[in-house]
Amino acid sequence: MPRSTPLFLAAALALAASAAQAADPARSAIFLHPDGMGANTWSALRLSEVGPDGRLGWDALPNAAVYVGPMLDSVNASSNGGATTHAYGIRAALASYGSLDGGSVPTAASGQRMSLMREAQAAGKKVALLNSSSLTEPGTGAFLASVAQRDDEAAIAAQILQARPDIALGGGEGFFLPKGRTGRHGPGLREDGRDLVREARKAGYAVVFTRDELARLPRDARKVLGLFAHEETFNEGDEATLAREGRPVFQPQAPRFDEMLDFILDRIGDAPGGYLVVGNEEATDNLSGENNAPAVLEAAAGADRAIRRALQEAQRNPALTVVVASDSDNGGMNATSDDLDDPADLPRPLPARTAVGSPLDSRDGEPFLAAPDARGVRVPFYITWASDSDSAGGTVARGIGPGARLIQGTIDSTAIYRALYLGLFDRTLP
Repeated sequence: MPRSTPLFLAAALALAASAAQAADPARSAIFLHPDGMGANTWSALRLSEVGPDGRLGWDALPNAAVYVGPMLDSVNASSNGGATTHAYGIRAALASYGSLDGGSVPTAASGQRMSLMREAQAAGKKVALLNSSSLTEPGTGAFLASVAQRDDEAAIAAQILQARPDIALGGGEGFFLPKGRTGRHGPGLREDGRDLVREARKAGYAVVFTRDELARLPRDARKVLGLFAHEETFNEGDEATLAREGRPVFQPQAPRFDEMLDFILDRIGDAPGGYLVVGNEEATDNLSGENNAPAVLEAAAGADRAIRRALQEAQRNPALTVVVASDSDNGGMNATSDDLDDPADLPRPLPARTAVGSPLDSRDGEPFLAAPDARGVRVPFYITWASDSDSAGGTVARGIGPGARLIQGTIDSTAIYRALYLGLFDRTLP
């Protein structure tokens, strides 16, 4: 500043600069993981929801990259191995769950021996988890828990509570209660006698068990634990099984994925220090494993509504980074209209398998109908499946915001962590 500048003017300029800096929103990030959704699943959802000429919320994310996600010992990721990579920015093994060597916390790509979420906590940011499965499911759990075995869900639940996230919403009540005690959704499963629901209340959490209870929480309830089902908030099974048992895809007492995200952003979206939200839609993965196309499309639609909500937040807050990625393609779901114009090639009702033997999925023997195209025509299609498990390839990462500039071209799965880290801390990792 020139020497001739009066002291009062210098002080005023400094005050103005300080005020402008204070007015800038803190850096925040949302990571949404619609598990098992490859590009082909998004294509089927586009047809179903908005038609071939429409565009999803997912389509509106401006940055996109082919996602390559092998494990140390596998060409495709497991849910727990993939989540470990996302949480720490390091290549993990298929059996990893927030650890590499039998349960200890690994060193992350940042050089810190803590996950991205714990590092965000340490920096004073609010943190929140949401999961359509149990909170112990690795898509969210690996950000706060490190165990040797994925099925040690009692230990995972205890570590999640010990980490004190600001908000944690999902299923898994059974893993928070001891055997011999019946909760709102079923019996406790813990062998150690601990009642984590009671411990959560003592720690200052409002604990809720249904969508209605969540909606009725007062505005000053900032520490919230939602346990909306005994395990998953959805019902697993193929179409015939769910119909025979009279079970809906999603359990009615539980909020959907997008509703949980909406609640979280309403509570912490204006956190002065910023925030990190990690969400996992598990139904898209598990129901793809059942080759249940109608259920997958229903779950995927909820995931896309959550993306639209995150996009709204990104438009409001330029300091927010949003990243959307799965770690694998479950089932190899593909939409096609082949042979539907010739009934002789595909008789009605549609068969259960194609001529080469792959599963063929329809709506009770009739084709699905795409939402109207630009001409107002609803084009028929059906779904074919390649498998009932996770596969490598066909996976796409997308994003918006400061950290999403790393999402371009072809990226390794470790780049998800780096994009989120850049978004949160304005630091580019090597």
